[in-house]
Amino acid sequence: MQLRTSNELQLGKAGEYLVCADLITKGFVAFPSEQGLSYDVVLDNGSRLIKIQVKTTFEPRIVPQRNKESRCYIFNVKRKGRNNSKRYEDAEVDLFALVALDSRTIGYLANRDLKTTMNFRVDALRGSYYDEKGIQDFERAKALKAEGKSIKEISEILGVHFSAAYRMTVDGFEPFESSARYLSDIERQPEWFLNI
Repeated sequence: MQLRTSNELQLGKAGEYLVCADLITKGFVAFPSEQGLSYDVVLDNGSRLIKIQVKTTFEPRIVPQRNKESRCYIFNVKRKGRNNSKRYEDAEVDLFALVALDSRTIGYLANRDLKTTMNFRVDALRGSYYDEKGIQDFERAKALKAEGKSIKEISEILGVHFSAAYRMTVDGFEPFESSARYLSDIERQPEWFLNI
């Protein structure tokens, strides 16, 4: 079976079953809920039942950026219903499980920690994002400068414009570091579910 050709309902079901399997292998009781409820999975953490809404994406999407396009997992989290016209109320859902089917990665966030739409970086692309490459180039530029390389040489070695190489070698320069997260950053250990 090819997931790419499956309809949205099938993709959603695959995500729900993957979440149940993940929670069961963590030592919990978890099962799919009935259709039509505001949550997809019920988790028994030993002290209470937790309602989990599952959001599933098949693969990363291209997101245009200033310098070049980027790939990330995009989740439309807080909206539900036809045309995403309604919002989940706080009492309807305790947790959201964000599933990337291509990598079988599942991240969990409490309802209170979510925005309407969330983007997460792809672990397979770690180190290739613009800000990450900038930090790597900065570290390398400092090392090359310490070796006595000229700014022109640093520029050529790093494959960056002369002005960028110059900025990286000036005392006090700090490279831009994004607050972007990877989906794997919100994978959770069993203890996390006990404190929800």
